[in-house]
Amino acid sequence: MLALVHFFIELCLLRRNPQDLPASAALFGLVLAAAVLGGLLLSITAGASLAGGLAQTLLDLLLMLGVLHLALKALDKQARYLQTATALVGADAVIGLVALLPVSLARPVATGAEPGADVLFAGLMFLALVGWSVLVVGHILRHAFGLSLAQGVVIAIAFDVLSFVVISALTQGSA
Repeated sequence: MLALVHFFIELCLLRRNPQDLPASAALFGLVLAAAVLGGLLLSITAGASLAGGLAQTLLDLLLMLGVLHLALKALDKQARYLQTATALVGADAVIGLVALLPVSLARPVATGAEPGADVLFAGLMFLALVGWSVLVVGHILRHAFGLSLAQGVVIAIAFDVLSFVVISALTQGSA
């Protein structure tokens, strides 16, 4: 188990590639369960309700995995789905767990009060994590689709915007 955690940390540091993972449905299920729990914990830490956090987490994963499936199928690279999906979900879980720190630091500020240094620091940390996440997804997509890192990063940014818009529209009012 520790070897798997180490692999995903190495993947997030761009030292490993998604094709280094075994194509295993059991591993994918394990990583998916960890991602759901981690996403739920992150959502609740950010102030979402249990139902809202679960909805956001599941929608995010469903959208990511659905778009990945369609893209790989369109390019006749379906054989790469399991490894790529496992890598994306595992990397998302690792970065989500790291994001617990800045999210927990960003406590709500009283009306009319200026945010403290801890809130500003948390915002900068979270912004850095978003950049890191985009880079990691770009790295994974580069290997899955045979792209350059820059192309993978552009696709990752476009997907993040799409995901934010879709999930916000679908879960508005459930937080």
